[in-house]
Amino acid sequence: MSILDKLWCGNIAPHERDFKKGGAYAELLGYIVRHEEALQKRMNDEEKEIFEKFTECTNEMYGIAEREAFVRGFTIGARIIIEVMNTEII
Repeated sequence: MSILDKLWCGNIAPHERDFKKGGAYAELLGYIVRHEEALQKRMNDEEKEIFEKFTECTNEMYGIAEREAFVRGFTIGARIIIEVMNTEII
């Protein structure tokens, strides 16, 4: 099965990623979770609701940005391939 077939069939999910335990991503995620939990403990119900809406909007914005970055990267990669294929070898 080609990579395009795998992408079409959903066998490749560019938005999903594994991260190394103990790596920078995992460390940052731990900080985020810890700080969010600390904030939640100090908030009343109305503040929690506002914070939840803020988090949902932020996550949606990050999703849009990731999708746009993927499309840009894919487009640049395709343009590089086209240029390489059209270049005469000396």
